[in-house]
Amino acid sequence: MKDGKVFVWMNLLGFDRDDPDKGVNRFLDQTGFVPDGIAALLFHLDFVNLHRGMEEEYELFADNCAYYGIPRNTERERQPWTNYDLRELSRNLQKKGSGLYASLLGHTTDNAFHREWVSEHPEVRNHSRFGAENAMYHFVLKRLNDGTYYEDFFVEKLCQVLVDYDLKGVHLADTICPAKGELLHRYEYSTDFVEQFLAYSGESLPLEIAETMGDDRQAAEEKRADWIYSHLREQLIAFHSWRWEQFFKKVCARVHAIGKEVMVLGMYCTDPFETRYCMGIDLKRLINCGVDYITANILPTSCYIQGKDERPYYFHRYMALAATTAAHLPKGHLVSMLGLQDATEEWSAMHDTPCLHEKDMYTMMAYQLVDEDGISRALDGYFLCLGDGISQNDWNWERERLETAMCGSVKQIISPAMLWSDYAHENMLHEYIHTRRWTPFKHFYALAGEGAHLAAAVKAAGLKKYQGTLVIPNFDMLSEEEKTLVLAYDGGSVFCTASPDFDPAAYNIKPAVCFKDAFSTYPMQVFAWNCQISDAVKERIKGLLAEDDGIPNLEGDLTNIAEPDYTLTDTLVFSKVSTGFKTAMAVLLNAIQETPFDIDKPNLILQMKDGAYRIYLFNDSMVKYHRASIHAEQPIKDVKIISKYPVLPPRYTEKDTDSLQHAYNGEPEVKKSFSVKIQPGGVTVVDVYLAGLMGSSRNVEKTIMQRR
Repeated sequence: MKDGKVFVWMNLLGFDRDDPDKGVNRFLDQTGFVPDGIAALLFHLDFVNLHRGMEEEYELFADNCAYYGIPRNTERERQPWTNYDLRELSRNLQKKGSGLYASLLGHTTDNAFHREWVSEHPEVRNHSRFGAENAMYHFVLKRLNDGTYYEDFFVEKLCQVLVDYDLKGVHLADTICPAKGELLHRYEYSTDFVEQFLAYSGESLPLEIAETMGDDRQAAEEKRADWIYSHLREQLIAFHSWRWEQFFKKVCARVHAIGKEVMVLGMYCTDPFETRYCMGIDLKRLINCGVDYITANILPTSCYIQGKDERPYYFHRYMALAATTAAHLPKGHLVSMLGLQDATEEWSAMHDTPCLHEKDMYTMMAYQLVDEDGISRALDGYFLCLGDGISQNDWNWERERLETAMCGSVKQIISPAMLWSDYAHENMLHEYIHTRRWTPFKHFYALAGEGAHLAAAVKAAGLKKYQGTLVIPNFDMLSEEEKTLVLAYDGGSVFCTASPDFDPAAYNIKPAVCFKDAFSTYPMQVFAWNCQISDAVKERIKGLLAEDDGIPNLEGDLTNIAEPDYTLTDTLVFSKVSTGFKTAMAVLLNAIQETPFDIDKPNLILQMKDGAYRIYLFNDSMVKYHRASIHAEQPIKDVKIISKYPVLPPRYTEKDTDSLQHAYNGEPEVKKSFSVKIQPGGVTVVDVYLAGLMGSSRNVEKTIMQRR
């Protein structure tokens, strides 16, 4: 597509082995566009491990022909693809301007469809912390019994596969990188991997722990895990980051040498800090190794609808991945999964939760990045999952919305933007372990959850290119150079958080407002300058700060508190920030941000290059249609509905009334207010053209709070 890249992740079930071209024309007729690449979900790592070459034709394993070997999707039965069929498919896609990636997972099926390579090499299984007797999956960083590294075997076979099948590249996903999505306190504590860790770090184990080495039963591994994670956590994280770097240096060097690409999941619904802390993967180091694309899994809807009943709807949390990950990585390497449907897992966001699905695709592309080059979209495109078993009508529906989501270029960011500091990111590891203070990512999604949406991440080098309200998480953790840049910023209001002992006066900061959380043992501090605060807002904040939610503080040694076992949850444990304090933060941020509109629904606002204000209006009810009321400071010239819903034009109203003054039979002479409908749990996107320009005054005082 012209405004961004679109890759499709899919089973071979989406093609037809019996067609003369193996189903390429049939599939492209259905999609109505040519994807930048197709990641064929060949699933089993034995596609590489047991590759037999191309001297003779043979059938691929059933779990290469369909993810987990499922018998069918909505379109066709599983077909017995051969190695020659797959090579022909790859070449036919190339001719159409696309290409095929081998997408591999690290799961096993316990020899259900063939005798698996890992059954002959159980030393490469991921033990987690539960012993060899409970080992599952592949763990690609381990060594074979002869002392050689699995990765050396893997990269040699992988290059043979990529050349033999004429593939565009490889996509390494779940249980390869990352390894199952488990947190580091759970994996990997086998003798082999602990030996690798000790050799890298130069650390040694106390006698009672060292005596467990060589014993890979659960009790021994649990004992090693508890001691190492408790006493050598930072060293362990550094080792994992280094170890993944060594793996991808080998993979990328060899794969690029034969003209192919490397795509990696690399994260598990986690931001750069969580990915590093929880899984030992440093995403920037992967890109520096040569990884071509990170396929981030921003999947709020599909994770919610197929998750356990107690799993919350993490829309704000997952969406915050776009801007924060983009700010951390070099540009041009970040695409995001968009959950369409999955025949194996038996869910369909397109059919069963279309309003939420639309909200995912529209909102993903709203987030921006500001760097030394100016403003650009945070994400480079989509990685659609999964793309098999979708009818032409459904593809038409999807394609129209993808094109809509990516249309238009942004001139200015109106909603607040958050400063991203690489310096603070590097130092957050030690700081988080000892204080459990909020990370930048937590700031981003927690504020959105309170109705104060951020629209972008700004890198320090991009401050000269940015104008608007600036959010600074953990001001005290910035480098001195970054602090100097922030103190010199005159492009709008500045909203900061800091540690409880930070003194703004030490930097000659004279806040318009400053407050701490009275109910936390590690109280967050908030202050703001370059702004004016009304008495009404001050009173509202004062009342919120007096509310004790009764939630207990963390107790004891914060370095060793109990942590979750898995991602896809609230992965990190933070020091208490009371409920009233969080709401007060959002009230303050909404009060000081400059915008030409009063809006009674959560929103995100950008200004496009054609002058339109693009407003994303979010429905805070999952089960009822709502209307958003928008009032402009300047007369409105025109309002265009950008999203596919609603169909009818907006209704112009009188401010502060719910009555509709306009029933499509005439317009008021001066239009300054309108309302528009939003689907349950959905988003409506409108472009508003004002007759006049937004005022230039910096400290526009906003006293109308968003209804929640």
